[in-house]
Amino acid sequence: MKRVSFILIILLLVSFVPLNFAFSAGDKTAQGRVEIGGDVSFTHTSYEHFSMTNIGFWPRIGYFVIPGLAIEPKLLVSHSSQSYEGGEDYSWTDLGATFNVVYHFEGGAGGGLVPFIFGGLGFVSHSGDVGEADEMTMILPDVGGGIKFFFTNDAVFRGGLFYQRVSNAGGVKDADADDFGFRAGISIFVK
Repeated sequence: MKRVSFILIILLLVSFVPLNFAFSAGDKTAQGRVEIGGDVSFTHTSYEHFSMTNIGFWPRIGYFVIPGLAIEPKLLVSHSSQSYEGGEDYSWTDLGATFNVVYHFEGGAGGGLVPFIFGGLGFVSHSGDVGEADEMTMILPDVGGGIKFFFTNDAVFRGGLFYQRVSNAGGVKDADADDFGFRAGISIFVK
C-alpha cells in the first residue's frame, strides 16, 4: 500500500511540472506521443460478522499511432481479503490485462477538454483462496467513452463510462455478467 501511495504522489507532483510550454490545436494527441497513467481503488466494507478489503491498481500506457488514435494496454492488479469473526481469513489476487484502441476528438480550438471513445478486450486470472472459482475471466468487449481534462500541457485528469461483457465472471465457470461503471484517473505525457 505504501508503494502505491508513493507512486500516486510522484505522478501528481510530476503532473504539475510543465514539460512542454505551448501546444497548437491537434498537438495534444499528435502521432508519437506517449501517455502514462492509471487508476487506483481502495474499498473496505464491514458487515455484522465479517469484513472485506479490496485494493486495486490499473496502470496503463498509451501510444498515439496516428494523430488522435492511441493503442492503450492496461494491467489489472487487484488484491482482496475477507476476515470473519471466528478467525477465518481468505485472500485472493486477480491479475489481468486489457488492450484498447482509443480515439480522441481534439477540437480545432486547442482547448483543455478532449473527449474520447475506446474499445477492446481483456482477461483476468484468479489465484489464492478462490475455491472452484479459478476459471480465466474473459472481457469482450470493453467499450466506453469519456473526457480528458488537460490541466497542464502534460498532465491529464480523465474520467469516463464503460461497459464490459464478462465471461466466467469472478472466475466462476459459465457465469456471464454485464459490467457498467465509471473510471477516473490521472495521466502524464512523457513524449
